[in-house]
Amino acid sequence: MNIYNQVIEVCKGKEEEILTSSQIKDMVSDKFDTKRSSILPPDYTYNRTNKGIKFNKHIFVRINENEYKFIGENYPYSGRIYWRQKGIKHDVIVGEWENGKYSFIKNIFELKDKNQKEESTSKLGKLNKEQIQKLYEEYMEILELEVNVFGLKPTEVRHLIGRIGEFKCALVTNGVLSHKVNQHGFDVTSNGKKISVKTTAQNSGFISINKNTVDKVDDLMIIQYSKDGLKIIYYGDINKAISQARTFKNKFELDISKAKKLKSLKIIPSGD
Repeated sequence: MNIYNQVIEVCKGKEEEILTSSQIKDMVSDKFDTKRSSILPPDYTYNRTNKGIKFNKHIFVRINENEYKFIGENYPYSGRIYWRQKGIKHDVIVGEWENGKYSFIKNIFELKDKNQKEESTSKLGKLNKEQIQKLYEEYMEILELEVNVFGLKPTEVRHLIGRIGEFKCALVTNGVLSHKVNQHGFDVTSNGKKISVKTTAQNSGFISINKNTVDKVDDLMIIQYSKDGLKIIYYGDINKAISQARTFKNKFELDISKAKKLKSLKIIPSGD
């Protein structure tokens, strides 16, 4: 019995359970006396691919570097497929499963030229509108749990609200998310323009804008979160916003009340 089938054998009856890498290796090693170093759970996942490994053995969903959920073979899995290039610190999305069938965005492993690989890697991770919509819904569900079930204040989950605001901006402008967080001061690109997105749960106060990166940005979108959802209170030229802001150290501070009075660009609904 090969190692893959050994792993399946010891995991039978543990469907939907989250197992650590050590647990999986212990079970296989104890039952089959297999070398622990030869047991590689990452090679048997639905949501991750590795160079040099055939993408044809799927029984786990990778939760993180040490945890895997066992769902077995031929599962009607839906989700994204990730890959990390050697020497790069972040993952990129290279494909997606839908009801047990997968497709890759681009087979980067077939490229021989190093420059082509780097160029393709930079393009991979760019989510399409459908994927962003799905993420927006997923993150909103988590936010609802944090605020309405676990009782956290919206201001205590700023990072989560900030990411949701970026998804919202990308959706309404039909834009593309920046590959890196806060890349050179902007978060979304749309129609050749770089947009900085600021999302707040405050009813009053101010929005901070970094003076050191403002020259890298074209437009500013300010989104306000409340129990009624997300509302865009300003979208337009960042210089117009700065003209109404005060300076404090290395930042511009724009009062929310002033932002609401600024005339925004018209957003044409997606698909129109």
